[in-house]
Amino acid sequence: MQHGEYATYVIQRCRCAECKAASAAYARERYRLQAYGRWQPFADAEAVRIHVLNLRRYISYDAIAALAKVSARSIDLLVYGEGGSTGSARIRTEPARRLLALTIDLDTLPDDTRINVAGSRRRLQALMLRGWPMPLVAARCDVPRWQLDRVLNKAMILRAYQARAIRDVTALLFDQDPPRTNRGERHAASVVRNRARRSGWMPLAAWDDIDDPDAEPDLGATVSRAQAVTEDAEFLARQGFTPDQVAERLQISRGYLQTARARAAASA
Repeated sequence: MQHGEYATYVIQRCRCAECKAASAAYARERYRLQAYGRWQPFADAEAVRIHVLNLRRYISYDAIAALAKVSARSIDLLVYGEGGSTGSARIRTEPARRLLALTIDLDTLPDDTRINVAGSRRRLQALMLRGWPMPLVAARCDVPRWQLDRVLNKAMILRAYQARAIRDVTALLFDQDPPRTNRGERHAASVVRNRARRSGWMPLAAWDDIDDPDAEPDLGATVSRAQAVTEDAEFLARQGFTPDQVAERLQISRGYLQTARARAAASA
């Protein structure tokens, strides 16, 4: 809670000038609404609770309380109630209004806000599926390589500024191939891509809402490897690549490319 809030005046018993002014403003508003017969200090809690539980999928309860400028106690009562098993049936109108107005916008979240790692992890996985090693990704954003490794492997949360950096670098790199100017770079890209494939990681296009922790990937209709190779080869050929260049881009031999085309034609 912050100074200048009515909740700070009541719950923390702060009597600074700002909190006293907030208490006086609250009292004036209450008297005014009472005079007009419109005083409704409480609202039904169910819609607010559902909204807060949805927000909780992305950020912590503490972050929700801080961003909505309500007390953590209000969140506890809303979700768990007095006994810790059933949420409260009513909530004060002003906290309800603030909570319902709260939405998750990564661009406006304070840098240190802790958020769910799901979207950032999926973005890094998609980059690795493209062949991008983490050292090259780290070199292009403001997140150290060791932190990217934690996001990929075991972290459950990360800071908002890190999520923004990962989102921005993904937008920059997702449609580009990593450098492959020498044998070492080609080997590194191949190792990363093979790891991603073995792990079953998904491209960005597989996610309708990549930041939703409960989202399931959707790749559309399943096609055989021969069909996929043939479609990719035809796309590259239309861009002017020679058969040798197509095979190199797809990291296959020309012989396998011919075999894949024959198998795809036979199954058509």
